[in-house]
Amino acid sequence: MNIQYLSQLDNNTKERILKRSRENIDDVIPYVTSIINDVRNNGDKAILKYTKEFDRATISELRVSKNELSNAYQVVDRDIITALKQAKKNIETFQRAQLKTKKRSKVSTAPGITVWQEWRPIERVGMYVPGGKAAYPSSVLMSAIPAQIAGCKRLIMVTPPDKSGDINPVILVAADIAGVTDIYKVGGAQAIAALAYGTKTIPNVFKIVGPGNRYVAAAKQVVSQDVAIDMPAGPSEVCIIADESANPVFIAADLLADGEHASDSACVLLTTSKLIAEKTLIEIERQLTTLSTADRVIASLKSYGLIAVANNIDEIIAFVNEYAPEHLEIMTKDNLSVVKSITNVGSIFLGDWTSKSSGDYATGANHILPTGGMAKMYAPLGVEAFGRWIEVQKCTKDGLQAIRKSIGVLSNAEGLPAHKMSTEIRFIFDY
Repeated sequence: MNIQYLSQLDNNTKERILKRSRENIDDVIPYVTSIINDVRNNGDKAILKYTKEFDRATISELRVSKNELSNAYQVVDRDIITALKQAKKNIETFQRAQLKTKKRSKVSTAPGITVWQEWRPIERVGMYVPGGKAAYPSSVLMSAIPAQIAGCKRLIMVTPPDKSGDINPVILVAADIAGVTDIYKVGGAQAIAALAYGTKTIPNVFKIVGPGNRYVAAAKQVVSQDVAIDMPAGPSEVCIIADESANPVFIAADLLADGEHASDSACVLLTTSKLIAEKTLIEIERQLTTLSTADRVIASLKSYGLIAVANNIDEIIAFVNEYAPEHLEIMTKDNLSVVKSITNVGSIFLGDWTSKSSGDYATGANHILPTGGMAKMYAPLGVEAFGRWIEVQKCTKDGLQAIRKSIGVLSNAEGLPAHKMSTEIRFIFDY
């Protein structure tokens, strides 16, 4: 990597960094659609066929049994179970605070008229948990715990099996700790189709959440006309804002932490100090020698990495709001003042001691976040993603009388006489 100046970035470099790896899924849409249609028409038979074809696994039962779940606890290290429970506690604490009450305050909009909102959870939600190269028990917690707090009755998880037809035991233990009610051995587009439309074994759901590869992303897009989805999800990304007070050792470590997710992760450092930029680059090279994941990190740094020096903090803030990062770390003397100027971001990490991995695992904040600039319009996954507020309103006779004339005027203006009559008739035939 070379150190660049933010104000002097050429258009091609700036466009590459801003767009990063927003996956173009158009080319796989036809293929994914054919898989979805096959599952809709042939259900479990199609799923078992694709599980054998894509996962190289021959299985007889799609649903994970209680015996498999029990066995998972026997093989998972006790320290991992303890860590999962601590993470669960922190996630629950944060998420419960988001939904302080399931009934919002009643508002009197006029004498005799009361309006309020009440919470209703989504009854059945589906959670996709990636498999393949790695296991992500933390993602299980991040999806399931907010759904459970929201009041969802059934939490249905799908995740691809290994070649032996098994699910990683850590994933199973995490699912049990988080309150998942149903676990199925299926991945890819066929899993999304099963969740959206149901099969003999797998029930359909009303919302699907969780990240996946581009086939999963494409499938979620295809089924979104019939079932809700959380957000478009792409490769991980981190952007770090630093001034001369920041620690380059910590900066480098956090850039590497994000880069090891995959070769298309995005790692960006924006600093007002050229010295910090230089020291960070030296630290990156030093710390890379200790990582077993160095190949992935190097690939991500080459593809979508950037170390840039800015003239001032305002220049950095303008770039960050355009970039709209998934993770934003602020390592400056007065980081709270910087936060106030950030409008487009998934999750913010403040100060030297809020490591990239702290939010990924255990602070309680959710790590399922908008990527690829989608933070401009999407929020982190949270408890309110698993339900909705419905409206309730009540008028007394005097309350309706107070708005009677306005109802009539607006009904006439819109050419809807029955609307006017639905109010007027109450006063004409008032027994």
